[in-house]
Amino acid sequence: MNNREGVPSLLAVKGFRNQWWSLGLGALLAVVGLRAEGTDRAAHRQLAELDAQLAANPTNAAVLIQLAKLHHNEATRGAEDAAFHIGRAQAHLATLLAAEPKHAFGRALLGSTTVLTARDAFWPGTKLKRVREGLAQMDAALAEFPEDHNARFTRAVNNLYLPDLFERRSVVEADFGWLRERADRGDFDAEFRQYVFLYHGRALARWKRPADAATAWKAGLAIDPQSKVADELRRELAAAKPGSPSP
Repeated sequence: MNNREGVPSLLAVKGFRNQWWSLGLGALLAVVGLRAEGTDRAAHRQLAELDAQLAANPTNAAVLIQLAKLHHNEATRGAEDAAFHIGRAQAHLATLLAAEPKHAFGRALLGSTTVLTARDAFWPGTKLKRVREGLAQMDAALAEFPEDHNARFTRAVNNLYLPDLFERRSVVEADFGWLRERADRGDFDAEFRQYVFLYHGRALARWKRPADAATAWKAGLAIDPQSKVADELRRELAAAKPGSPSP
């Protein structure tokens, strides 16, 4: 894997347990401005632990990217402290990218964070500018590092919830197609594979393909019925409406 200072990919390598996409409304919250409760308690504990690690080693790339992703995820919740979390994510990513400007996941995460800043911009033109800036950052990262699993997933989930005026459906379809191909052959750890099926199913449901969505969720559930992600997959299946897959 590239740009990890010898640390395996935080999401994609088999055996790594992560908390990355468990919050998961992505840019939907950023665009429509929905609000949630404050920082998740588990995330608060993780942030405190990582802050202590960073204090001991302020340039630790693995800790910086974990802090950035946790703050990013908290920002996607749309709580009143979202601006704080966006600022912390940007600060950690700035430190990371100053040392590792080619860090693909960091660059994609910065792009997703930039999209999140569009929510609180006052002028519509500023909102559009920030979304397009974030999209450009994600696209540039993947143009240079198309094999980075984390960057792919970041862009796919972020772009999934953007309004149609940004014309990102083909990008999301391509990213999920790329991820599903590798998830189907077992390239990723079990948890990440389940998140691929979870969000691809959500994409298919959004595109009015409920039966295909249900198929994806069932496949994800079969990977590990006892996991935390399995609960989310079951909720999606319980709420799913019957329908026929698109040709």
